[in-house]
Amino acid sequence: MRGSVECSWGWGHCAPSPLLLWTLLLFAAPFGLLGEKTRQVSLEVIPNWLGPLQNLLHIRAVGTNSTLHYVWSSLGPLAVVMVATNTPHSTLSVNWSLLLSPEPDGGLMVLPKDSIQFSSALVFTRGSCC
Repeated sequence: MRGSVECSWGWGHCAPSPLLLWTLLLFAAPFGLLGEKTRQVSLEVIPNWLGPLQNLLHIRAVGTNSTLHYVWSSLGPLAVVMVATNTPHSTLSVNWSLLLSPEPDGGLMVLPKDSIQFSSALVFTRGSCC
């Protein structure tokens, strides 16, 4: 049939919108970590002093027993990483040399590693919308 589009979940023109995926990402986090009444929120721009203008935006939301880390990246396509920890003392560590290398494992870490309860990432790729 001319003009019809065959849909499969997550592919082609029928892929879910980034807003839907982001909403699912937020609600997929453990409810015990999201259920705190108040959080102290801070924003930090982490610039790359080693080379081209690339930045990370770290949003840290600290509760009484947990921390949510959101890291927005301008490296390549726009991306966001969310990490939930079970401590109010977790921190983000960035090693730009590693992060920009062909083997970036360990370039972006939330410490202590054993406090991580949940993590997820979403990459916003270019594409046409229906």
